[in-house]
Amino acid sequence: MNKQVCKYSIIRFQPYPETEEFANIGIVLYATATKRLEFRLLDSKQHARITDFFDPSCKAALVQTTKIIHAEMVRLQAYLAEQAGDGADMYADLTRSREDIVRFSNSRVLFCTDPAATVDTLFAHYINRSFIKEPSHEDRMKRQVRDLLERYDLGEQYKEGIIGEADKYEVRFPFVCQASKKTIIKPIHFKHEKPSQLIDHGLAWLGKIQQLRKYHFIRPDDILFAYAAPNADQAKLSEAFYDIKSQIESEGIAMTDINRPEFIVGFANSKAPAIL
Repeated sequence: MNKQVCKYSIIRFQPYPETEEFANIGIVLYATATKRLEFRLLDSKQHARITDFFDPSCKAALVQTTKIIHAEMVRLQAYLAEQAGDGADMYADLTRSREDIVRFSNSRVLFCTDPAATVDTLFAHYINRSFIKEPSHEDRMKRQVRDLLERYDLGEQYKEGIIGEADKYEVRFPFVCQASKKTIIKPIHFKHEKPSQLIDHGLAWLGKIQQLRKYHFIRPDDILFAYAAPNADQAKLSEAFYDIKSQIESEGIAMTDINRPEFIVGFANSKAPAIL
């Protein structure tokens, strides 16, 4: 695949223009050769970076802002797909300087072969600050599951969410069925150095499920743990893994290897309502 010139801009949220302070919330990229617009936005549920820096009252503004930006980006993508002309002017108008709660950085240029993957890389750098640390085992696993669900058109049905109630007990999960608010897919790694660390990690999540079940927030058979097991040649770790795996499954929780996409998709499809 040939490299093409791409222009990109960082999308910024500036709730108080008077202070000129802002937070990066997304990336928009325009591929000049293919006239393709790609973007990625911060999930409004991940609002801590905004509310912690500015004010808790900014949450509502962020939620509304990301909805508006998303809708506008989708509209522009559809427009470009239908038009034969150059979209550079449209991109320039989109990212022009303006007095608004949403700002765009100065446009920057790079060469890339895959605009969508490039947007993900830029998002990881400018919004998730990937340069600070390497992603953890479970961060990589979350991305693997997210890509799998999106590939099978299940991405919109499974989003990060909280199960429970704030005044009783609640747990945040990376993939919660948006229709039922109960079905959960949880990537969980067992790539630990010591058996005790592995067992403690498994027991911690098992305890969370047991507590949620106690308050009738979930049923164990609506939960899938997609795991990464220790290497087969790590005898002591493998022994600890199968011990904790047996305990988790005895609660009725489904478990599968992260590298069994057919099982994960099958579970997700069996729990998610059909889209008519």
